[in-house]
Amino acid sequence: MSIQSHAKDGILTIQFTDPRILDEAQLEKAAQEVLAKLDKSTEEKVILDFAPVQFMSSSMLGKLVMIHKKCKEFKVKLKLSGISPEIREVFKISRLDKLFDIESDEATARKKFLKRGLFG
Repeated sequence: MSIQSHAKDGILTIQFTDPRILDEAQLEKAAQEVLAKLDKSTEEKVILDFAPVQFMSSSMLGKLVMIHKKCKEFKVKLKLSGISPEIREVFKISRLDKLFDIESDEATARKKFLKRGLFG
């Protein structure tokens, strides 16, 4: 499993680069890599970008819930982006679309993070 990450404007973006996230060992490694990035990062906003991903094991949903909990512990705001319509349907069925803030793409997620309210 390979992930890439970069930080800009106080936002850490972690992108999953494999088109298929299916193997259990691969899932575990991906979750550990993401948690390690979160642990080392000082950014308070994180985007998990799934743009290249076309297939994802349902086990990955459990890993994402675990990552979500870790973000809450670290007081980090989390957004998911680039989730294909097929995978998004699984999020809806499992009601995880209510738990996660999901944006259509990384640029939209970034804009929403950078958007300021009326008073700053």
